[in-house]
Amino acid sequence: MNLFFRSFFSIRTQVSVILVSLVAFTSSYSQEAKKVAPNDSPETKPTNSNVDPKSRAYSLRKKSWISLRYLRTSLLNFGKKSDWDTCLADYSKAESSFQRGEWEPAGNQFQTLKTKLDQLAEAQAKEVFNRSDALEKDIQPKVVDLKLNTEAPGKQYIPVMEKHLQIYRDTWQAAKLEREIGNQGQNLYFAKQGLLQLYKAKILLEKSKEGKLESEEKLTKNKVLETDYLTPEEVKYWDDCLEVLNESEEKNRQKEKQAIISVYQSRTGKKPGDGKNTSTSTNPPANGEGKK
Repeated sequence: MNLFFRSFFSIRTQVSVILVSLVAFTSSYSQEAKKVAPNDSPETKPTNSNVDPKSRAYSLRKKSWISLRYLRTSLLNFGKKSDWDTCLADYSKAESSFQRGEWEPAGNQFQTLKTKLDQLAEAQAKEVFNRSDALEKDIQPKVVDLKLNTEAPGKQYIPVMEKHLQIYRDTWQAAKLEREIGNQGQNLYFAKQGLLQLYKAKILLEKSKEGKLESEEKLTKNKVLETDYLTPEEVKYWDDCLEVLNESEEKNRQKEKQAIISVYQSRTGKKPGDGKNTSTSTNPPANGEGKK
C-alpha cells in the first residue's frame, strides 16, 4: 500500500510539473505574440509621417503646376472659367504658404489642389480620347482606300498621313502610361498631342480629294488656312491642342485671311471670284455706235 501511494504521489508530482511548464510556455508565447502582432496590424503600418514635409511640398507643387499648365486653355476654351479661377486661387494660396517656408500647410494645400486638378484633367482627357477614337476610325479606312486606288489623286500625301497616324498611336501609349501612374496632367498633354496629329492627317486627306488649287480657287472656296479644312468645333479643339485660346486665334485667322485677300486684289486688280478684271472692264457701247 505504501508503495502504491508513493508511486501515485510521484506520478502526480510529474504531472504537476508538466502542467506548470505548459502554462509557463503558453504565457511566454502569448507575450511574444503580443510583441509581434502590432507590426502586422493596420494601425502600425508605415505612413507618410516620416516623409520630409519640404520634399513633399516641392513634389506636390511641381505636379500641381504641370496639371495647371495643361488645363488652362482647356478650361477657358470650353466654358469652365469658374473652375480655372478657383484652381488659380487655390494654387496662389498654396504658393504663398510654400514661399513662407510653411512646408506642412503648403504640402496639404497642394495635395488638395492636385486632387481637384487630376479630376478635371482626367475628364478633359477622356473627352479628347473619345474624339480621337472616332476620328481615327473615320480616317484610317480612307487612307487605306487611297493607297489601293491607283487612279486617286493626292497620293503624295499618304506617307505623311501615315506618319501622323503612327505618332497618334505613340502618344496614345504615352498617355496610357502617365494615366496608370497617376499623372493626369501629362495624360491630358499626350491626349491633346494625339488628337492634333489626327487633325493634321484629316487636313491632308481633304487636300488629296480636291487636288491642287490655284490661289483664286483657294480664296473662293475658303480653303486658305489649314483650319479651313476642319469644322468649327474641330478648330476649337485644334487650338486647345496647340495650347492657345480659340477666341483670340479666331481673330488672328480673320486678320490673316483679310491680309491674303488684300494682297491678291492688289496683284490681280480683282476680288476673288470675279470673272473680269475690274480695272480693265469693257464699257457698253454708246448709243448709236456701231450703227450704219
